[in-house]
Amino acid sequence: MPSQGPLEKLNAVIERIVVDWYERLKEHYVTDEDSRELGVEPEVKYFGEFGSHRIKFSRKNELDVTYGLAAEGRNGSMVIVTSVNNKSKGFDYEAFVERLKSHYWRSRFEKPWTKPEIDHFAYGDLLHFEPRMGHSVSLDIRKDKADIVRLAFRVEPAHEELLLENSDLLRDLIENYCFSPLKRIYAETYRE
Repeated sequence: MPSQGPLEKLNAVIERIVVDWYERLKEHYVTDEDSRELGVEPEVKYFGEFGSHRIKFSRKNELDVTYGLAAEGRNGSMVIVTSVNNKSKGFDYEAFVERLKSHYWRSRFEKPWTKPEIDHFAYGDLLHFEPRMGHSVSLDIRKDKADIVRLAFRVEPAHEELLLENSDLLRDLIENYCFSPLKRIYAETYRE
């Protein structure tokens, strides 16, 4: 079997993150499999293809959101893209982006690891993220479709090899710096 290239390694990690999340939460929702047995619409679905993995939540008149995690190559760099597709009417995008900005201005200086070989790295040392609209944050408002907020994190080239050779570190970085904050901040803003 040929060795995996950088994008394939990154994709494998993000796929595992999203599939594991789906496995943990599916017992609390009607899945595609359940919907066939019960004769009702599914409340949660997993969609995956190379480079893009998503989970869609849908409860009639209550919830309609899709979270995504993607691996992309851009201008010779690897980029991790997290996204949320929102169909909720009246969602306050300004408040959402302000919360994202506040979170990422603070957290990029955090050094969460304890292993000596990586304990000196902050999140921002490993991934470049400019938490402003039009920079690393984009909003795609689409008429009659879900709006999409995307956050793009560029893997710092000097640390690409370190991250790709240490899938546990890469997974922790993606889950705790890229994906979980987006999900939490979206949920907080949605509830208001």
